[in-house]
Amino acid sequence: MAHRTQLNTQIANLTGISKHTIDRIGVNLNKGGILHSGGRGRHAPDMGPEDLKTIILAMLGSESTGKVFQTVFKLHGLQSKENQNFGDVLLDICSDIDKTSQVMQISVLRNYPQATIYWKDASGARIGKMQDFKSISEQEQPGMRVIASLSGTVLLELVKLVL
Repeated sequence: MAHRTQLNTQIANLTGISKHTIDRIGVNLNKGGILHSGGRGRHAPDMGPEDLKTIILAMLGSESTGKVFQTVFKLHGLQSKENQNFGDVLLDICSDIDKTSQVMQISVLRNYPQATIYWKDASGARIGKMQDFKSISEQEQPGMRVIASLSGTVLLELVKLVL
């Protein structure tokens, strides 16, 4: 298990997003009450799979650190054809190192309510199954689609840190 500072530093190192931005995401999620909070230093709470899932949803879904709270709830509720919520599937991935190692990439269309998980095939070399998550209630937005992605390799390193 990692403290929030350790997790934020690792996320910044692996993704190339500034640590300041990752810290601001955490502060805003904490204000919304959806990220563990507590003491500082060695008294800081350990970050677990639920916290990692929340931070990933915030990073992928929002271009503004001020809107991460709303973004997390919106992305969490996206549903697949199998009636699975994106947030629940992502939590399952963040809680199980074996499932994490099967993920090739997670992508979110920021201005178009959709997320996709690309799973590795049996050989692990190319994309096997795509799992799409969409919002039924929202209309498609015209124009350019803004995509944010997280590679399976980065995800695996982050899950190793929190488990």
